Amino acid sequence: MKYLYFLFFVLLFHSCYSDIDLDRYREAEGENMLTLNSIINPDSTVSVSATRMFFYSDVHNEHIFVPDLDMELYVNSVFAEKMRFNPETGLYESATRPATGDEIRLQTTFMGATVKAVDVIPEKVTIESIAAELQGPIHIYVDDNYVLTYRITFSDRPDDENFYFLQYDDADIIHGAGERDFTYEFVFQQLARQINATLPGWEPYSSYGLPFSDSGIEGKTYTLTIREIQQGDGFMSFQKMNRIFKLYAISKPYYNYLVSIYSSSSDDGGIHGGVIDLGFAEPIKVYSNIEGGVGILCSYVVEPVVVDVFSLMGKGAK
Repeated sequence: MKYLYFLFFVLLFHSCYSDIDLDRYREAEGENMLTLNSIINPDSTVSVSATRMFFYSDVHNEHIFVPDLDMELYVNSVFAEKMRFNPETGLYESATRPATGDEIRLQTTFMGATVKAVDVIPEKVTIESIAAELQGPIHIYVDDNYVLTYRITFSDRPDDENFYFLQYDDADIIHGAGERDFTYEFVFQQLARQINATLPGWEPYSSYGLPFSDSGIEGKTYTLTIREIQQGDGFMSFQKMNRIFKLYAISKPYYNYLVSIYSSSSDDGGIHGGVIDLGFAEPIKVYSNIEGGVGILCSYVVEPVVVDVFSLMGKGAK
């Protein structure tokens, strides 16, 4: 009887595999679609990458740049210039440096079709104050851990839908930043609720930074509370510990793009990621605001703040 069961499972799993001809999914519409990508900020001139799409199963070691486009740049609906292709960078480059509040439009024609995108550069957000406190040692698992809590205060502009990205790091490359903990902050809990709609189990963890919206804090002066966990007391031997805090104001397309990336991630252990890998769910489409093509045109503004967290805590080095 056990051999009959074995034969049954062999036939069952064999029936799950078959040769699939993916070439029939190649469509002229996809092959003739242009990909535009550009991230704009007031600290640099506008540039854009224009590449051809590739079929998912094809081997592709590098981007296929499209160098012969009439790439037009408009600022606040006024033609600014025709961008020039730089073969060394593979980018269309301009001499235009935009300002906060400017509406930027990129437009070109590819395979007889108009391809364009619009974004508005957000207004700068200012970090008004930063406070820090130290707790520890706290025994977690094996190591004694120290928890630094940062409180970052800023004012959300009223009567606007605003989007942000918070990031912090070691400013001097002397003692690296510890594990970043965003999980207890309200705005990142709101982000998790949004992503959990498509990726159950996702939590607001990042070794770099995370985006958030002003949902629930609209028009308020608000204090973000995040933590840094240091293993051991080695950092206490330094005379100072500088951290650089960056609170980016990002455009809505940038926020939507980042959220779609998190929502489609299949490598973070989330339930949705698991069922994508097993073939039980459709991957989430990455957000695009390119009309007549694919890709992203988005923008940001940032003003970094560097502080010595030891001085904020009123603590000298041991």
